[in-house]
Amino acid sequence: RLGRYNDRLQLALELFEVRLILEPEIAASAALNATDDEISEMKRLCEKIEAIHSSGGDTLHADTELHTLIARSGKNRVIEELIPLIASAVYTSMDVTNRELIEQGIEAHRNIVNAIARHDMTGARTSMIEHFTCNRRMIVELLAKKN
Repeated sequence: RLGRYNDRLQLALELFEVRLILEPEIAASAALNATDDEISEMKRLCEKIEAIHSSGGDTLHADTELHTLIARSGKNRVIEELIPLIASAVYTSMDVTNRELIEQGIEAHRNIVNAIARHDMTGARTSMIEHFTCNRRMIVELLAKKN
């Protein structure tokens, strides 16, 4: 459905605004509810993203898997219905930034997952906010250059 919007940068910015509303609280909920197996899988996905990036590969699928797992780990069935939107947002943001934020994302993902592993709701929430703030800043800068 989001494919009908022509201005991909503006769409990416609007998706980040929605993600800033939702995903920090999703991460906090995951910190409260994630199982040990889910946390282990999150750590494995962080390592997978790093390995793919180091080898010059495309991290998009693994990045989407990680954000999807974090959303599922919160154990909220309504949030699970939003996972396709989250996945689309990950794809759109990586598409318009030419994947320039991958290195920042690797560190941010580690911070988010480590906070979830500690069951630190505030740490998970603020780490997700930091992650998206950096990404959003880049989108805003790209839009300013375009206009």
